[in-house]
Amino acid sequence: MSIISRMLYGSTIFGGAVVKRKLDRYTRNCRIINEKVLFKILRENSKSEIGLKHDFKSIKTVEEYKRRLPITEYKDYEDYIKRMAMGEKNILISEDVAYFGHTSGTTGKQKLIPVTKSNRRRNSKYMALLLNKFCYDNFKKDWNYGRGLMIADIVTTTYSKGGIPICSATSGGMKGIKPLLPYLYTSPIEVMEIEDRKTALYLHLLFGLKDNKLMYISGVFISSVLDLLRTLEERHKDLVEDIRKGRINSQINIGETKRQSLNKLLTPDAARADELEAEFVKGFKGIVRRVWPSLVYIATVTGANFSIYDEKVNYYTDSIPIYSAAYGATEAMVGINPYVDKIRYVITPDTAFYEFIPVEGSETGKVLRLDEVKLGGKYEIVVTSYIGLYRYKIGDVVRVVGFYNSCPEIEFLYRKKQILNMVAEKTTEDHITSAITKTIKQLNLNLVDYTSQPDISVTPGRYVFYFEFRDSLYEYDVRRFEKVLDEEIKTSNPAYGRARNGNKLARIKVVLLKPNTFNLIKDALLTGGISKNQVKIPRVITDNEKILNIINKNRIPKENYMENSI
Repeated sequence: MSIISRMLYGSTIFGGAVVKRKLDRYTRNCRIINEKVLFKILRENSKSEIGLKHDFKSIKTVEEYKRRLPITEYKDYEDYIKRMAMGEKNILISEDVAYFGHTSGTTGKQKLIPVTKSNRRRNSKYMALLLNKFCYDNFKKDWNYGRGLMIADIVTTTYSKGGIPICSATSGGMKGIKPLLPYLYTSPIEVMEIEDRKTALYLHLLFGLKDNKLMYISGVFISSVLDLLRTLEERHKDLVEDIRKGRINSQINIGETKRQSLNKLLTPDAARADELEAEFVKGFKGIVRRVWPSLVYIATVTGANFSIYDEKVNYYTDSIPIYSAAYGATEAMVGINPYVDKIRYVITPDTAFYEFIPVEGSETGKVLRLDEVKLGGKYEIVVTSYIGLYRYKIGDVVRVVGFYNSCPEIEFLYRKKQILNMVAEKTTEDHITSAITKTIKQLNLNLVDYTSQPDISVTPGRYVFYFEFRDSLYEYDVRRFEKVLDEEIKTSNPAYGRARNGNKLARIKVVLLKPNTFNLIKDALLTGGISKNQVKIPRVITDNEKILNIINKNRIPKENYMENSI
């Protein structure tokens, strides 16, 4: 551990303590703080085109703001953002656009979201300082000031016609601390600049394995952590040889200039290679704890539909704690998690102005403020942000699970457009995740990934689930799988059960997919400009022809199901 690294950790922990004191103060007075945020946003953008249109300057109360501006979606901003991308200024915001963050596009086409320097700084105090403080507080006993293996990139996807960079929010944030990266993470900057997903994962591992004092692994989503660990299992022999010889093997296609640059950072290390080889021979259950004995935690977003990956990650890590640190979207920083043993997020009242639309119960249709939500209530989030989105539905539904001082603690439930709802039964990601998790546990299956699709080619309609497993199944077992999964969905969502019992829906259909299908889907999503670390498999597909074509080409014919009973 270098002196610089230790100093950086020390300064972030100290800075995080300052931010924590402010958060404590803000959350005790969340209504007042959040109202101040709204009027600061209106004041700063009063001379923008949209500010003049709605006369922001004359708005004196929250109620007046709500009367004057309607609830909005991305389509309400598309024309404005196209002009901003051409280089026009003072449209949605008065501050210049630093870059456009693009969303993952899970629920439809990708959106371009303007990001400013001041808003990035506003969010970074939580992401760079407070999260480190929470980690230190929770893992103080085992804290060793070691570096992390960060599955991230600083790739700029492209530029707008006006010359403004377009990248993922994560990439934009990493660029902001580029000079500090070598002291915090094992991967050289050159690795973070690589666009190919598989190549980047291999090289993250290569440089991470050289550091036996690694303290944590971090990725945007837990699915990317699982991809990393599966790459470790698949490529461990190549990794050992590259560490032994101190050079990157010729199968890794990175171009000669980058190869030479990275090879200069490697030296032959036969002792570490022998050490790793001895552990790999023992198998991959708990391999992470064995090759990195100082590893303390994994920082990544999990929970909700991501929880299907937890069990397999735990297989590789021997259940090293997984800290789901923050709840953020390209559109807004929403919340931060003080707890390593729970997945819940304290809403940060100073990062946006928040409103909530109840999705069930007697208050359905009302629009509530931050201090008006109820424990146990389910709400769609609406934000007014510093980056030019006004009363904007981000598309997420959350549940209030507690309060931090007077500020709501929430858990993410589902994306509103990622539900199965052919007969108004509203089968959400949350329902499906619960049903699939119980089914694969009951049948002892090794799931890779899944997606689904409504099917109206039969009467009554049904849902088709596409699964990739590391197992192969009898046709009989597929029928059994369909029956068990259908029953579990009925249990998780009684409305689905009523629809099935009333013959409004037919039993689900399961289609098995060939190995590597979901890697092909991820590669296809990447060609659409998504950051390789931001890829999320859509759980419901309707009109995504690219994904549907891959699925149709990679179905396993029933006659090819191998004899491997479950």
